[in-house]
Amino acid sequence: MTFFGSSHWLFSVKTFVAAMLALAVSFWLDLPRPYWALASVYIASQPLAGATMSKAVYRAAGTLIGAAGAVLMVPNLVDAPLVLALAMSIWSGFCLYLALLDRTPRGYVFMLAGYTAAIVGFPAVDAPSTVFDLALSRTEEILVGIACASLVSSLVFPRSVGAVVAERLDISLRHGRDAAGDALDPQTSAPNDAHWLRLVTDVAEIETLAAHLSFDPAVERRSLDRIRRITPRMLMLFPVLSAISDRLAALADLGGASERVGALVERARAVVVGAEDSEKTTAELRRDLESAAAASADADWRALIEASLCQRIGELLDILFDCGELTKALADGSVQPAPLRLTVESRVARVRHLDHGAALHAAFALGCAIFACCLFWIATAWPEGSVAAMMGAIVGSLYASQDDPTPSIAGFAKWTIVATTIAGVYLFVILPRIHNFETLALALAPVYLAFGLLIASPQTFRIGLPLAIVTPTAMAVQELYSADAENFVNTSLAMSAGMALTAVTTALIRRAGAQWRARRYARANRDALVQAADPRAGNDVRLMGLMLDRLFLLAPIAHAVEGKLPDALRDLRTGLNILDARRSRNTLVGSRRRRIDALLKHLTRSFQIGAPAPSRAALHAIDRAMAMARNAGDARLLLALVGLRRCLFAAEPPPDQSLLEAKVA
Repeated sequence: MTFFGSSHWLFSVKTFVAAMLALAVSFWLDLPRPYWALASVYIASQPLAGATMSKAVYRAAGTLIGAAGAVLMVPNLVDAPLVLALAMSIWSGFCLYLALLDRTPRGYVFMLAGYTAAIVGFPAVDAPSTVFDLALSRTEEILVGIACASLVSSLVFPRSVGAVVAERLDISLRHGRDAAGDALDPQTSAPNDAHWLRLVTDVAEIETLAAHLSFDPAVERRSLDRIRRITPRMLMLFPVLSAISDRLAALADLGGASERVGALVERARAVVVGAEDSEKTTAELRRDLESAAAASADADWRALIEASLCQRIGELLDILFDCGELTKALADGSVQPAPLRLTVESRVARVRHLDHGAALHAAFALGCAIFACCLFWIATAWPEGSVAAMMGAIVGSLYASQDDPTPSIAGFAKWTIVATTIAGVYLFVILPRIHNFETLALALAPVYLAFGLLIASPQTFRIGLPLAIVTPTAMAVQELYSADAENFVNTSLAMSAGMALTAVTTALIRRAGAQWRARRYARANRDALVQAADPRAGNDVRLMGLMLDRLFLLAPIAHAVEGKLPDALRDLRTGLNILDARRSRNTLVGSRRRRIDALLKHLTRSFQIGAPAPSRAALHAIDRAMAMARNAGDARLLLALVGLRRCLFAAEPPPDQSLLEAKVA
């Protein structure tokens, strides 16, 4: 597989030019640690101009906050080493907690503030009066690095975030059509886990890229609004496709769909996969689906399932149409999208699930790792022990979002050894022969161009990052050559010791993995269903948005939590059907409203006790509510109840036809 193309080479060359510019400016300003500016260029640089600018802003903010924290803690606590170690551990842990809760690129501010305090504060322990100067120089060198990275990224062949977002949206739309084609195919009748994972990955990339749009001067403001409108529609593909698969499975158990509905499904599949995607064909299909979805008063259970299927296929076509229009408008700013067909905003909002327990767990593990490094430093009185504590803070923060960070920390340690070896060769073999800046740049070019290539490719990013961070730090390039073999060896050993202690501490504390996280999501979804079934509860769209986001979080770990993804999809569909029933309830009066209230009470009781399945009383309440909806002629409520019955009682036999036809006083 070829990892490196022309775009990777362009990024690598631009980053190297920015790094050499940062190094030259640092020499000119006589900054004490110019290699920090060089390393900052590689940390801040991104292939897209807007992403580089946003990371530069976030890095500047995080550096300032972290440096301020070090200045506050070190002079006041330096006489009590254990208290200082505890304070730094708590600071880093708390900052990581905030970063993990944020779940956007903005969270980088908090994570950086956490380990910047360690980078600035620990080396100043032996000379606390120098902590302000150290914090100031660190900030200056970081600002020089990110300024050079931003300048080169913006002026030299800038690559706009907007164009890449439009490209990713187009790819994601094709993936959505593939999943929809499988869902409508009688041979498969369900998108597999690969489809779900691919769609989730697409949305995650799009949302991450979209977070940088506001920093890209080439992007119009209206593009931000279009992104905000397309994301929830793409996420709605999950419950809609799941519902379609469920209805087709139900019809298969009942002997198959009728000839009319079977033909509609085939026509819909042809439109979705692009075989017959003309505007006229789609419009005719949409009208036929609306007609078939209008549940009649004398429809039997199979006919109701077919009506519900046609309703969801119609929603699928609307989602794909809306996403297509918004994608075209993003790709070409002069194009005005047609009026959108699906009012997603009234059903679900894009909000993020805040897992305080998982964030606290990760923060506690990081704090313990840093404290363990500090105890090792204090016990051994090793002068380079501060380096171990710094590296513990850095690697512990970088990989804290993973369920099991230990393998990634071990991988970082492995490439750190490679980086220190490269630095040693330069420091003791190559740099003594360098006598001016030009030859220094030429000497550094081979390895730093290689680092840029590794960072530019997602497949090799985890190799390039430790090499780009550690090599300049271990090399410690100065304007005047100086090298101390003993200090170099001790520093290299301290780096490895800090990462080893962090890996061991993390492995001991963070034993809970994907299954633990999946169980927490399941409990949170049950709580959301309790609220959804409460007629007095508000913020319906937020509840469904949270459930959708938990599904979004669960999909990437589906391989480790087999069976949990279908459960989460079913919970989401259950919530959407409950809310549809609640909205219809508000238009009812008297005994009809009381019939829905009785159903909601049964559901609430079942969800509260955490039963594996709702009670039989809830099943009878659904059937009675369906009879009421038929008598009232409320097709929307009736189809919501059909969907609810399929979500909660899919294994139960169809409702008795006499019960469905019963008159309600």
